[in-house]
Amino acid sequence: MKVLVVGSGAREHAIIWRLSKDINVDEIICLGQNAGVSEIAKTIQVDIEDIAQIREIIIENNPDLVVIGPEGPLSNGITDVLSDENIKVFGPTKSAAQIESSKIFSKKLMLDNNIPTAYAEFFNNAEKAISYGKNKGFNNLVIKADGLAAGKGVFLPSSNEEMEEIIKMLLVEKKLGASGEMILLEDRIYGPEVSVFSFTDGTNFSSPIAICDYKRVHDNDLGPNTGGMGCYTPPEFWDESLSNQIINKIISPTLNSMNKNQTPFQGILYAGIMITESGPQVIEFNCRFGDPECELIMPMFQGNLSEVFLDIANQKFDSKKVSWKNKKGVCVVLCSGGYPNSYKKGLEISGIDKIKYNLLFHAGTKKTENKIITDGGRVLVLSNLDENIMKSRSNIYKEIDKIKFEGSFYRKDIGLRAENNE
Repeated sequence: MKVLVVGSGAREHAIIWRLSKDINVDEIICLGQNAGVSEIAKTIQVDIEDIAQIREIIIENNPDLVVIGPEGPLSNGITDVLSDENIKVFGPTKSAAQIESSKIFSKKLMLDNNIPTAYAEFFNNAEKAISYGKNKGFNNLVIKADGLAAGKGVFLPSSNEEMEEIIKMLLVEKKLGASGEMILLEDRIYGPEVSVFSFTDGTNFSSPIAICDYKRVHDNDLGPNTGGMGCYTPPEFWDESLSNQIINKIISPTLNSMNKNQTPFQGILYAGIMITESGPQVIEFNCRFGDPECELIMPMFQGNLSEVFLDIANQKFDSKKVSWKNKKGVCVVLCSGGYPNSYKKGLEISGIDKIKYNLLFHAGTKKTENKIITDGGRVLVLSNLDENIMKSRSNIYKEIDKIKFEGSFYRKDIGLRAENNE
């Protein structure tokens, strides 16, 4: 089988790594490049937002299966475009990808179908939004841009004045462009967060895997939000009872509601959930694998990945084909100095060949003149599975300093709360 993967980050490297071990896969092509992917797949550089270019290259290469990594191409309708050419695609249609690309779409879906989530009102008028917000109080609200905003569309105001500034920034100054033309003012809820992933063809779905990630750039959850600094699995609070609650109250009703809405969802359903005093509530949905969560999902996955992808693309998924290793995992992201703000590119990386006891996935790297250099804010990801979180953490932190480049840094507390609860 020839498989083509779209995307160039550590998420896609992890998918390609797993596919490279699949008994059904003979050839892998990646539309996107990094130094790790190029070791195990043929790579082609593309503009990830150019659907016409992606379509043309895929038709030319005629793969048996296409796997879409990032949310952008999915939200722009790449699955629909390829399906029209009778090409099998793992990933939801444009209408189904609205579950991520429009927070208003997903919020209405949940509120209309009694899927547990925080209440929200929707606004495109700044004065009305500010009035509603002041009535509610800044400390009771989360402000969200409706559209995709690369992780920069969610705000927790610390005063009524800041709340007013954020609303004006979105609706008057239009700092997020079309993504912020409509906003949600959502009731603020509290509790531990977990990301829950399930393979689905729209009707059948796999047992979920639960992962806790770290968004803030510095230890102790300080500093600005990032694309993700690391994660671990399973959460210290995860058990069969909670898993069943999420299956019965969130995953199954969401898929049924998407079908009823004539936007059936096929792919990997990713629910961001908060465990509140009244039970699990959905914060948001995503229509693809998380990053860095995928860098644990792929090592934890048991089965033939290509078979699962193809069955879902054919809408005949057997959920028994997915199981998860009885292990505990941690992954840590190694970043460029200055991330998530400005940072240098083109810095030489050394020590990659010294990593022995961890999986190493490339995010922002490039190979040039037989050197591997930095090419992004998140540069490399170390992942490890072991019998407990303490061993997985220890395995990573014993080796991560072998990798060196100017200004590199990482969080030192990934998985620590789970280790302390073992």
